[in-house]
Amino acid sequence: MRKNLWLQVAAVGALALCLATGCGSLPRCPESKARRETTRIDLKTNEPLNVIELDADGTMYDLRPTHAHSQLPGSGGVTNYLADTIWKGFRDSGKTNLLIFVHGGMNSRDVGLKHYLDDFKQIDGYYPVFVVWPSGPWSTYVEHLLWVRQGIKMETKKEKAFSLLTSPLMLVADLGRAVTRLPMVIANNTRSDFETITPIRKQDRATMVNDYRKLATNNYHVHIGDDYSRTQDRLIRDVSYWATLPVKYVVSSLLDGLGKGAWDDMLRRTETAYPGRMEEWLTNRVAEMQAQQSANLAPQDDTNKPGPPSKKKKNRLKRYEAAGLPALFAMLPKIRTTNGTIPQITLVGHSMGAIILNRVVRDTKMEFTNIVYMGAACSIEDFSTSVLPYMREHTNSQFYSLSLHPVAEAGEVCWMAADLVPRGSLLIWLDNFLMNPVTEQERTFGRWRNLFRTSATGEPVIKRFFDNQDSESLKQRLHFRAFSVGAGDKDQMRPMKYQWNDHPTAKTRCERCDTPLAHGDFTEMPYWSKDFWWKE
Repeated sequence: MRKNLWLQVAAVGALALCLATGCGSLPRCPESKARRETTRIDLKTNEPLNVIELDADGTMYDLRPTHAHSQLPGSGGVTNYLADTIWKGFRDSGKTNLLIFVHGGMNSRDVGLKHYLDDFKQIDGYYPVFVVWPSGPWSTYVEHLLWVRQGIKMETKKEKAFSLLTSPLMLVADLGRAVTRLPMVIANNTRSDFETITPIRKQDRATMVNDYRKLATNNYHVHIGDDYSRTQDRLIRDVSYWATLPVKYVVSSLLDGLGKGAWDDMLRRTETAYPGRMEEWLTNRVAEMQAQQSANLAPQDDTNKPGPPSKKKKNRLKRYEAAGLPALFAMLPKIRTTNGTIPQITLVGHSMGAIILNRVVRDTKMEFTNIVYMGAACSIEDFSTSVLPYMREHTNSQFYSLSLHPVAEAGEVCWMAADLVPRGSLLIWLDNFLMNPVTEQERTFGRWRNLFRTSATGEPVIKRFFDNQDSESLKQRLHFRAFSVGAGDKDQMRPMKYQWNDHPTAKTRCERCDTPLAHGDFTEMPYWSKDFWWKE
């Protein structure tokens, strides 16, 4: 009993000491703090002009104050709403650049809207549109537990009865997974934990460092910051790690067992958020189906004629018609600025937002000026089959991938939970236990280390992105950046064996401002700024 008490005291003490010493924090750049004079009340009033909110099925909400947060009916209602809100606001703003931001997973509605409330006042040079989709861990797990079975959402009375009756079995299966997979979860987490203390130049004969050096010296746009982890910070983290390790094992088990279902449902919602491209021929076909449904509702004397469609089919058709994100991108090619020019469009996706944007990019025919992924939770294979083909076809587009430093990625600590959850970012959790990648290509794209793992050809995975007839063009348009790690000053850099760069450039804390040190930090940074994406 006394031993457990001392462990708790050690954990709380480590947390307090960390907060007192400012562990893991770097300053914001002065220009990033500038805010336009806009009150919170004005922001809520103008919400319909800059926010697209979707429900779990991808249907758009009407955010106008007089419409009581109702769902928009049909394609006509959606397009009219977008014309009266988003596109009218864009034309009235006089802006020529449009920025579409899609947040990541683990975001409830309030957290999703917070991006708009916090960032709108800071974004200059763009007309921002914030896509809010429900990806909170609680709502997604409940949907997995109660309503979704093997990819099918239960909608009819019989389906719902089956789903509810099998919910206890789903819970038992999830808890069983938590118990039976615990040894492998511990093993995988321990392996990534040791990545934070093992010098990178001592790992696998410095293969990753050598591959990075070859790309950098051959003028590929790849760059990683240096390691400034301070001794006192590492000591705090080590003490806290060992003091909370037994609890971490239990929490890891529950995260694996219960989190897997929530993650699967979040993936499902990335598809419902953007079910597919909405084209004219498709909307015409939907209209024909609706007309046929209306005709089938009338009494039929001929028994050979089809009867009315099922309620489930009608509901699916209505949802597809009212899908907000496809309608937004379907209207984009027709949108013009106040000068009659085509707007320059920048897409920014954080974490699972990149999965949604992959679906958009794969379907679209329009030109995007910039595509920016921050800590992308999509797989390398998903990126390779969506963004790469697009970049080969659209030779004026630029792509930027932003990653945490591998030490920051693997060593991320949730101090709000008193360091009781497994170390590492969401991408570490995905690779370690929430997903089941069977090849390097199925691991997360946003992790820097995954880009430099050895592929089937013996080359690093990242090198294969450039291997095609347009390699020289892609070489100038694909950018991969990982930030520095640690809160140390220019005289506190770690020894050379911990650095990726052969000639590290010592920088002060202020010179390294706007550096994300955790997965959630990306959305706290000026993600609309080109200087944040890439510095020449």
